[in-house]
Amino acid sequence: MMAKKVSSLVRIPNRSRWMCMGAIVFLSACTHGRDWDTSDVTIITNPPGAECTFERNGLKTTARAVTPVKITLTRTGTDIRIVCSRSGHASAVTTYSPFFSRDRIFLNLTPQS
Repeated sequence: MMAKKVSSLVRIPNRSRWMCMGAIVFLSACTHGRDWDTSDVTIITNPPGAECTFERNGLKTTARAVTPVKITLTRTGTDIRIVCSRSGHASAVTTYSPFFSRDRIFLNLTPQS
């Protein structure tokens, strides 16, 4: 007796094949490190030359360059608090929301009396 072909034993409806392919494509897009998970932002202050700190969920980091500076921010569900300061000026504070991405942030530092 001859064994049946495997393809004749397993029958997958055509619609299910397309659903499986769609699920594979969708799930492959759900990986970490996507291009849209980050955004490049230029921080510009008036006057230039300020150092900025970034705070998210209680964690602070400092930019290694002075403004104007281009940085890459990771988008998450939490806002980022940006504080820029320069000697002789009051600090300027803003919040960067991951839902309303901007490519430039302008901050005015007022001179201290």
